[in-house]
This record gives sequence, structure tokens and C-alpha cells, in this order.
Amino acid sequence: MSKNERGRLSEPGLSVKTNAVVVNVSTVYFRDSVMINRDDGLISLINMQTEDVGYALEKHGGELLCVTRTGISGMFEGSCDDALKCAITICQQAELEERKPLFKGLGIGIDYGAVCVGVVGHNGFNMPMVMSETMDTATFLSETAQKYNSHILITSAAASRLNDFQQSYNSRRLGKIYHSAADRTEELYDVYDGDLADTKYSKMRSRLFFETGVGLFLKGSYLEARSYFIELLKFDRNDAAAKQYVFRCDSCIAGNAGDYEKQYLEIR
Repeated sequence: MSKNERGRLSEPGLSVKTNAVVVNVSTVYFRDSVMINRDDGLISLINMQTEDVGYALEKHGGELLCVTRTGISGMFEGSCDDALKCAITICQQAELEERKPLFKGLGIGIDYGAVCVGVVGHNGFNMPMVMSETMDTATFLSETAQKYNSHILITSAAASRLNDFQQSYNSRRLGKIYHSAADRTEELYDVYDGDLADTKYSKMRSRLFFETGVGLFLKGSYLEARSYFIELLKFDRNDAAAKQYVFRCDSCIAGNAGDYEKQYLEIR
């Protein structure tokens, strides 16, 4: 989607479609309903976040896509590596002492696919609109990240377009995600390059153990998989993803899990 193409989006009903990597950034200020009801300068805080995220996007060759109730979205039509490096940069800057309050509860989701940008309006009122399953997935992941004590979650659709993903970045296979609307499945990865040093080290140390447990779970060996996650939690009790798998294994062993729960970590 060139600047000239976007420049022609000046009238309601016009749209442009492209394939791109979408990065969605979410914080507690987008999710905290109590904060929203109080307001407390919420728009000012989100604007400050948008400026910081927008600067990082531009620095890495991306651009702002939209800001909605669910977070700040940006897209990259070029390198997928630039998108992930941008996300890592945002995480690192969020840990600066003066940025911690602003980026509390940070979660970033990354996906690759089609993005449709257009204009809708009536009687002189024009408004840009983005329609994209890709953006919806990135948003879902950014809101889900904290559940697994993660900052960056990326789909295999985006990861497969990275240069030497497994070698260039620190990540672990988190499990599978099922997209019910599109009836498709893909892998989900936790990129812990954006985590705090202690968390990053713990995930690096336990990666093989964790991924072995995930593999056993997906094969239906729930009791054996559970033993791996329990052992992992003995030296890292804060591994939220391992805890989630222990609960899931218990449910499967007890016969209380449905077919989807036996296969997918997340369903959307």
C-alpha cells in the first residue's frame, strides 16, 4: 500500500487492500474498565503511548495503522524482522524507569495477513476504517500475553517470514491457536527477547523442557506432559504458561476437556 494509494482514500467507500505484518500494542489503560469509567486523563495517557509507539514504528520502517479501544496498531509491508525488532524495542523502552507507569501491563501481538484500509462517512463526516482478521488476531494476542507472563506473542504466519527465526530470536513454542472464523490452525510463539532479564533467563533455561511438554500434550500424552510442566515449575514457579498446561492436563486426564481443549491453547 503506497503513500499515493493511501492519499487517494479521501472519499467514503474507497478502500485499499494489502498484505502486511500487523503489530498491536495493548496496556492496562486499554483494558482497565475502572480506569475508563473514571477517565483520569486516560486520553492523554493513550496519546503519550501512541507517540512513543509511533516513533518506534517509524524508526523501524513501519507506520501507525489505527488507535482503537483495543490498542495501538501498526503495520509493516516490508521486513517482518523489522516488525519484531520494533516490538522488542518497545518492550525495552517500557522498562525504563520513566516509562514503566505509562506502559503498565504491556502486551504485544504480531500476525501476518490481509489488511483492508478504507474511508466511511456521511454528510461531510469522514472516518478511516480498518477491516482485518490479521489485526483482530494481533489484538487478541496482545490482550492474551499477560495470561502467559509474556510481552510478545507471534503467530507462525508472521514467524515463518522472519530470517532464521529460531536462531536470531529467543522464543519458545507456546502451543496452537485455532481461528474459528477462518477454520484454520497455526503455531503460537512466545518471544521473550522483550521480557525482563530474569524472566528471559528462566525461559531460556527451561525452553527444551517446556517445548517437550507441549509436544507430549499435543500427542495426547497428558500424564507425561504434566510431569514435565510440574518439574519445570519446581525451578520457575512463575512460569504462567506451564501452570496453564498443568490445569489443562488435569482437565484432560479427568475427562473434562472438550476436543478443542485437547488440541489448542487458545481459540478465537
